[in-house]
Amino acid sequence: MKLYYARMAPNPDRVRYFLQEKGVWDQVEKTEISIMKNEHRTPEYRKISPLSHVPVLELGEGAGLTESRAICTYFEGLYPEPNLMGRDAVERATIEMWDRRIELGYFMMIAGWFRNSHPAMAELEKPQSAEWAGISEGRARKAITFFDKRLGEAEYVAGDRFTIADITLHVALGFGKIVKFKPWEEHANLAAWRERVSVRPGLKI
Repeated sequence: MKLYYARMAPNPDRVRYFLQEKGVWDQVEKTEISIMKNEHRTPEYRKISPLSHVPVLELGEGAGLTESRAICTYFEGLYPEPNLMGRDAVERATIEMWDRRIELGYFMMIAGWFRNSHPAMAELEKPQSAEWAGISEGRARKAITFFDKRLGEAEYVAGDRFTIADITLHVALGFGKIVKFKPWEEHANLAAWRERVSVRPGLKI
């Protein structure tokens, strides 16, 4: 088993924070991939990740996992404690619901905003679309007000304890910094939640 990851990239960070929370990050064999150097698009890398996705967990004999949520699910099975994905059917479904809401409603909007507006992405995102960047920005701003309201009702995203949904939101907020979007500066519930989770040992850089 080997994890291919990239530093300071949101999907690899999602897996890294998850494994740090599990306390097993240092136990996993890893190889670093440079996205900016296009190492994820080499023929060698595509043998293990046909769509050039990072991260990828190589399991041996041609098997591999290339979606960050799927990789986290695999490690949740290997290391069930501390539990980050739910202890029964209702809690598992609730956590997945909130995790997907963040991923699709906010995380992906930040990605669209960044990929279509930032000069550093000009070579990787062809063609960039200023219109889509603007649409993504608007949707991200709308979505974060929804999550701020949620965090006024619950201590953590999916309820009363820290889960993978909090990791996903933490990563997405960090990703937003690259387009200079810091919504915790204007949303009090989000700011309070961010203070609670940012001190966790598992969320260190």
